[in-house]
Amino acid sequence: MKNKVWILAGVAAPVVYLLVVVLGGLLRPDYSHLLQAISELIETGAPNKSVLDPLFAAYNLLLLAFATGFFQLARAGAKDKGGVNGILGTLFLIAEGIFGFLTVFFPQDIPGTPFTTTGTMHIVLAGLSSLTSMSSMLFLGLWFRNKPDLWAYGLYTFISLAVVFLSGGMAAASIPNRLPLGGLFERITIGAFLGWLLV
Repeated sequence: MKNKVWILAGVAAPVVYLLVVVLGGLLRPDYSHLLQAISELIETGAPNKSVLDPLFAAYNLLLLAFATGFFQLARAGAKDKGGVNGILGTLFLIAEGIFGFLTVFFPQDIPGTPFTTTGTMHIVLAGLSSLTSMSSMLFLGLWFRNKPDLWAYGLYTFISLAVVFLSGGMAAASIPNRLPLGGLFERITIGAFLGWLLV
């Protein structure tokens, strides 16, 4: 039963995230998914912030539940070949969930306004969230590669990581400078991670 709970949390998390982003865009007609960052949906003073904040928090709690259950599985196989990679990968996934959860309490500043401590913390936490999500994919990919029945998933993990790295770099360069398609690059990045998580 415990296994089913954390597995269901892992399936529900990306679905919840997708629905929250779609809902946020629907509730804010002037918002552009192609141009704007997802964080702008819950930035300081954003409309519907009180509705979206708990939903983004729910996503991160579901991710944490999944990552914690996955850690127990990895720890049980720690003595297997590459088992340390499984433990490290799941610990990074737990950290990603924690950093993501904390960003809800540190909304980004409205673009073009002076930096605040809260907005700066959002940037730091978002950066740590990105770093830990990629680290999780890297170490879990290495772990899967050593398991004959999960070799194909290991390859899928590395392909997803490459997409996250490349599109994430493009998003990081585009969004702060308000360049066209910054929001699209961010959605490709997060979509690749969420798709990997769901699979």
